[in-house]
Amino acid sequence: MATIAPASELVALRGGLVVSVEALRLLWLLEERDFDVRLAENGALLVVPGSKLTTADRRAIAQHRDALRELVAYCDGPIMDRML
Repeated sequence: MATIAPASELVALRGGLVVSVEALRLLWLLEERDFDVRLAENGALLVVPGSKLTTADRRAIAQHRDALRELVAYCDGPIMDRML
């Protein structure tokens, strides 16, 4: 379940995924800072290298963990799912 946010702060992606703009921005910032954001086989969210995460990073990731998981699965999923 994605983080609940006011409607003005949500973004709907192709394929029906709706997440907060804040979670999407966080994912972009982590990737811009060269973190590898992915899902483990058990579905856990991995942000590597964890040793370079700040306390603020860890708080933001915890706050948006579910939405980040959904975004990573969305981005890693078949492209046709996002095109329809």
